[in-house]
Amino acid sequence: MHRMLCIPLAVIAALLSSTSVAESEQVDSNDISIGELEWLAGSWSGRQGDTVTEEHWIEPKGGLMLGVNRSVRGTGKAAFEFLRIAETDGTIVYHASPGGRAATPFTLIKASNRQAVFQNLENDFPQRIIYRRQGDTLTVRIDGTIKDEKRKMEWKWTRQAAAR
Repeated sequence: MHRMLCIPLAVIAALLSSTSVAESEQVDSNDISIGELEWLAGSWSGRQGDTVTEEHWIEPKGGLMLGVNRSVRGTGKAAFEFLRIAETDGTIVYHASPGGRAATPFTLIKASNRQAVFQNLENDFPQRIIYRRQGDTLTVRIDGTIKDEKRKMEWKWTRQAAAR
């Protein structure tokens, strides 16, 4: 049984290391302002199987970005999450409120050109949230450990036209 677990863990480890922020592009998270996350603003959506997910972010102003995420399955069942990125005393924190519950904070730990990594090692799952934009594609990955096993989920969304 241990042999079967080694292969998936090795694959996951390789995936995690292949998407890390390049050292030459990385900046200290204390040296970034929330305005530098403006690349995240806009409407994004994508489909995985029978589920359509959309995420909308408003541009940063006053040390704050607000977002909302909604996933709708083919059965019509929906899930949602309120999102907030706030800058306080030079620290940028991502707050996730799945289903409208109390917010869980994730501190910005790495940033580069159009990539941001937020982390909360005390959270059950996920422990990291990673946003990466390439052109009109936004990739969002969450990862962490559940019962000593590394897990991840990833979504790829495309930029949508502004709502009228």
